[in-house]
Amino acid sequence: MPKRQNTPTEIPPITDFESCQRARPLILRRFADILGVWEVCANKACSRARRCQGQDTACLRAFMQAIPDDERREIRYALDNRAAGLSPGEAMERAQARVAGEIARGGE
Repeated sequence: MPKRQNTPTEIPPITDFESCQRARPLILRRFADILGVWEVCANKACSRARRCQGQDTACLRAFMQAIPDDERREIRYALDNRAAGLSPGEAMERAQARVAGEIARGGE
């Protein structure tokens, strides 16, 4: 079995701006893998590998721009909730409730 790539342990520690810039593409590629962007990516290498193979973030950016605004807000709110210490399930539930409330108030 081939060695799994783009694992969290491969991301270098962030200690300054330069290390942040080195870690950024790895983090974004990992995020693309978690979202399953490779399933809709135009790069056939990504589909074959069943993970992001790109060196830039073009496919992740295209994916995020293509999804509806309310889903994009759910992702953003869920990430904020996770950063606040909530479990994944609770973070997503609260994010969905927040977006539903915004839509109900006419803030679509």
